Amino acid sequence: MQDAPVEAACEQRAGRRFLLVLAAYFLLQVLLRVTSPAVLDLDESEAVLSFQHLQPGYGNQPPLYFWLQWLTFSVFGINLFALSFQKNLLLFCTYLAMFHTARSFIGMNAAIIAAASLILFPQLGWESQRDLTHSVLATCMAALALWCYAGLLRQRSRWRHALFGLLIGLGLQSKYNFALFALGLLAASLMVREHRRAVWTRDAWLTLAVAALSLAPHGLWLFHHLDAATGATLEKMQGHGGDYASSVARGFGNLVGATLLFATPPWIVYGWIWWRHRGQARARLDTPAARFILWFYLAAFACIAALVLSGELARIKSRWMQPVLFLLPLAFLLIFPALARRTVRRTILWAAGLCAILILAGMLGRAYLDKDTRAPFGALSAQLMLCFPQATTVVANDLTVAGNLYLHHPAWTVVLLPKVLQSRPALRGELLLIAPGGQPDNGFDRFLDAYPAGVIRQRGRLEIGTPQDRQGAIAVKYVLVSLKDA
Repeated sequence: MQDAPVEAACEQRAGRRFLLVLAAYFLLQVLLRVTSPAVLDLDESEAVLSFQHLQPGYGNQPPLYFWLQWLTFSVFGINLFALSFQKNLLLFCTYLAMFHTARSFIGMNAAIIAAASLILFPQLGWESQRDLTHSVLATCMAALALWCYAGLLRQRSRWRHALFGLLIGLGLQSKYNFALFALGLLAASLMVREHRRAVWTRDAWLTLAVAALSLAPHGLWLFHHLDAATGATLEKMQGHGGDYASSVARGFGNLVGATLLFATPPWIVYGWIWWRHRGQARARLDTPAARFILWFYLAAFACIAALVLSGELARIKSRWMQPVLFLLPLAFLLIFPALARRTVRRTILWAAGLCAILILAGMLGRAYLDKDTRAPFGALSAQLMLCFPQATTVVANDLTVAGNLYLHHPAWTVVLLPKVLQSRPALRGELLLIAPGGQPDNGFDRFLDAYPAGVIRQRGRLEIGTPQDRQGAIAVKYVLVSLKDA
């Protein structure tokens, strides 16, 4: 009896140390990102460009990540620190929410195991650091919503109902596949009697009202721009077409493949743990928490199966499954609660620590050794400013070029050529058209056809740096165009 308080105190200290190490890891990721020569990739370039204008919608991507990026850039300035800080803060909040959710359901050992396991997922450990944006936010919103849901089960209150609704509304504005998580959570909360009594009380109207209010601005925009918001995504989902039977077969095959790809290597680690402790690893399916997670996955996969059977979902990427599958470690512990023990915790921490070291080493290697991740955009933007001081608008036909140029020179108005050709905005003054030097079709002629009043002042090619330089080398083609009338 005397050992119980001592053991509880040790577990509390272990939990605090784990969270401190976790925070240090993400701070180190920010430091490495800020000091490395690696340039922005596609998703980060999109975030930098879209931040220029606050809008209720941005094409086929929900607006929340861009709104948050506007906020962080407003506070810290337009720089790599603000970009990396936001992403790593979201990732830390994801791990923190998983930690507290697992602790609420099972205990401290489970909290450390479930949170540390997240880094074992390549999409969360590696890809989220490399380039992902909206998927990072959607996973964070899902983790925070589940944490709030666990709080509702523990102690009902109106502010928790309101917060839960806010998180659901914001989650739906982070990435549209968050709806799978929300539907799974809704179905599971209704199917488990103990949860239904705790969540679906008279105060549940607060959850629904706050969710609807938080979603209203983007929802109205989505209603009026449904084709723009869903067209590109539906095209990706449908894949290469074909008849109905082949589309359904391809869809279910993609579902299995995407699930296995996302869950590898964690399923190998957890399979080995189960085998090693198979004598104690008895499934407990009679607890409310275990039934909840089973219903959650049954409902989520039923929704995906319905989309596949409709013939509209033939192609599934592993990252699309992230807001649902990141809960797999928690699901394992809820079904096998006896494995939430110190020996398993030690195994997972060793695996997570090894993963963290490999990820940090991989990020360093990618930044300094991979020539495709380095380009002297700072020197390029300085040279362009020197040569063309009269140009206030840059029209780039490449997303990464546009994003990196704007990051280094925020005084420019930087727009993408495909969007300009699609929407035909009013443009005036001196414009600088930019395209990567290796692209055969730079789109300059199409721009001049769209804006016949444009007069070419100068045309050429600019090369900066050498492949041996720390920042690498870059070559761009450019055209200086004068536009007096739109």
